[in-house]
Amino acid sequence: MTPARAPVEAKTQAAGLAGVVSGAAIWLLQTYVFKGNIDPGLVSLIYAAVPGILAFAAAYLAPHQVRPGDPVPPVLPPVVSMTPVPPPMPPPTGGQI
Repeated sequence: MTPARAPVEAKTQAAGLAGVVSGAAIWLLQTYVFKGNIDPGLVSLIYAAVPGILAFAAAYLAPHQVRPGDPVPPVLPPVVSMTPVPPPMPPPTGGQI
């Protein structure tokens, strides 16, 4: 029996997805925006830089996975309201309704 695998971290998922999306976005830009009229040297730089930049940005913005041994963030004390509390109402006296 194989051991259970840990889930893939959100940062890894975000970077991989950004790489896939950036490839499609570059193709769309080259095909429909520039219509193939772009310098080949610039194309190679775009193909090298854009996926890396998008993958880095996606991984940077993705939430960090908490691991055993990570420092626990401090628990903040509850917020105490400083508004005065009105005195309790006196009990009703005698009359029937």
